[in-house]
Amino acid sequence: MSPDDLAQQLVAAIQAELAALDAEDADAITAATAEKAAALAALQAAVADGASPPRALLEQARDLNAEAILRSRTKLVTVEKRLAALRPLPLPAEPALVYGRDGRWSAALRA
Repeated sequence: MSPDDLAQQLVAAIQAELAALDAEDADAITAATAEKAAALAALQAAVADGASPPRALLEQARDLNAEAILRSRTKLVTVEKRLAALRPLPLPAEPALVYGRDGRWSAALRA
């Protein structure tokens, strides 16, 4: 495959990743990310073998990947907020029986 074809595969994989992020489909995100990594590895190998990199497509891939990173971070923050809302509240302090200075029992709050 030519570097242009490989770069177009990379762009398509990142676009699929963006669509999967929008759909919140974990399996599709995983598949698209694996496809992106494979396309990037193939493109790197072609460039390492002396092929000239297609700059315009690589810039497009870079911009799309930056957008995917921002969207995934946004999703992560949203999920963390949802999880925090599901955490149980701390238990209120319970009174404990302790000896007072005068040697008698007294109730004190546990910290």
